[in-house]
Amino acid sequence: QLPAFRSLPPDLLQQVAGCCRTRSYPSGETVFLEGEPVQAFFAVLQGSVKVFKLSPDGHEQVLHHLRAGQTFAEAAVLSMQRYPASAVAIEPDTRLLAVGAEPFRVLFRSDDRLAGAMVSSLSHWLLGLVERIEELSVASAGERLARFLVRQPSRRVDGHARIELPMAKKELAAHLAIAPETLSRILRRWQDAEVVRSEGRSLTVLDERLFAALADPGAEA
Repeated sequence: QLPAFRSLPPDLLQQVAGCCRTRSYPSGETVFLEGEPVQAFFAVLQGSVKVFKLSPDGHEQVLHHLRAGQTFAEAAVLSMQRYPASAVAIEPDTRLLAVGAEPFRVLFRSDDRLAGAMVSSLSHWLLGLVERIEELSVASAGERLARFLVRQPSRRVDGHARIELPMAKKELAAHLAIAPETLSRILRRWQDAEVVRSEGRSLTVLDERLFAALADPGAEA
């Protein structure tokens, strides 16, 4: 079911499965730390994981939040000796599939059918990083928040779209590289303008046209 391996033939898929094991992590448990030797790459089966780096002064920069169906650390397995960032589980009962680095490298070198799958996976990561760099360098804090929310799944409740935040607001602020108080001010301003209604980790969109314009100020609202 993982996008990176969806196209593999059954015999090769069975060999990849032989490199894997599953493990459960409570919220807050470290998956790996920056600088540790690379042991595996991972797929999220349940829950979510935060990938981040720490600056010399201890400031945390969140690189990614990963949920079920997403993989991470493939590049570290294929081309690095040590992890370039840290990863931690951020939801209770997070379950990961760990693909062992050494057996996977042996399989990768012996069967070139794996190359296409890995190129596809790494290309997806590259596109995501380019998009993230653009957002962090160009978009305002409000625009980054709106873009993030627009990409989240929603359901209709009483005629309005309702979005469930995939993480706590403090984690969301770190992911968007804005201060938690700035995120709170933005949501309060949107509520005062009756664009959204915020209740805990639920966000109800009251004015969908204006909300879409917040995510893309260049579009015609």
